[in-house]
Amino acid sequence: MIETVLGPVPAASLGAVATNEHLLTDSTVLLRPTREGEILHGPIRPEILGDLRWSWLSLPDNLALDDPDDAVAELLLARAAGLGTVVEATSWGMGPRHAELPELSRRSGVTIVAAYGGYIDKTLPEWWRALDESQLETAFRTALQDAVPGTSFRAGLLGLLGTSAEITGAEGRALRAAGRAAAETGTAVSIRLDAAARRGPEVAGILTAQGLAASRVLFCNIDKVLDLAYITEISDTGAVVEFAFGSEHHFADRARDANDDDRIAALCALLAERPEARVTLTCSVWTKGQLTRHGGMGYAHVLRRIVPALERAGIAPQRIHRMLVTEPALLLDRP
Repeated sequence: MIETVLGPVPAASLGAVATNEHLLTDSTVLLRPTREGEILHGPIRPEILGDLRWSWLSLPDNLALDDPDDAVAELLLARAAGLGTVVEATSWGMGPRHAELPELSRRSGVTIVAAYGGYIDKTLPEWWRALDESQLETAFRTALQDAVPGTSFRAGLLGLLGTSAEITGAEGRALRAAGRAAAETGTAVSIRLDAAARRGPEVAGILTAQGLAASRVLFCNIDKVLDLAYITEISDTGAVVEFAFGSEHHFADRARDANDDDRIAALCALLAERPEARVTLTCSVWTKGQLTRHGGMGYAHVLRRIVPALERAGIAPQRIHRMLVTEPALLLDRP
């Protein structure tokens, strides 16, 4: 069974799954000046989109998904394109609004699986950073077995857990505690690795050392480092790797996203090199500018544009179905 914000459902009911999305979130802690040293002001609007694409983290309004009506409207567009389920991966450090997720699911008809965890150290609230390993394990076990705090539903997995280029004390405690809690409950853990380091195999080792099966580990946004040798090394641990499409933004000088053509090429290369690699797909919407109403690709981008592109690139429909439907269900299914 899959734990959703509206209660348990059979794994076969999920349909196509986006394994790492954000519906209501506040990432303004990541605000940084433009590459020219300024902060943009006001709401997101057409006349500043050029500046924003050049410096994606420079507008506070862009870093907040704060309107439930917008979230529902965007989910309805995705549902019309064939999306059945989203994993809402907003963790502490990104302003989660867990209690509002059931209403979004009811209004949109999209199944929502809520993750629970803490993001990278520099975003964490002080109360979370101060938790010791035992307290973190209790918090994770409570969210998985009883309910996410402030709600009546259980988390479907732990995450999105962030790791910095050098794994901090708080991040290490969270990884070890999550590994034990997830192993005990048969749950998955989703991880966001820092692109400045190559710590995927190390992080997989930390989690499996706590008794968690590698098959229960999801490395999100693996496309942040399009190094085939590195991605295959992570895949060879037995973990699941996720490619996130639709974001092609600059963050700072010499720091920018790949483009979707590069992601498609890397995914095709991985599948050729490792035909049995466990892969999921998502859009990883976490900023306002990624919504369709602001000119972004939205939550339906994978289904509307990437799937046809993969088919044109020679990826069989059965393999695409495995990435969108089969692998997410296996990952999220709990005993």
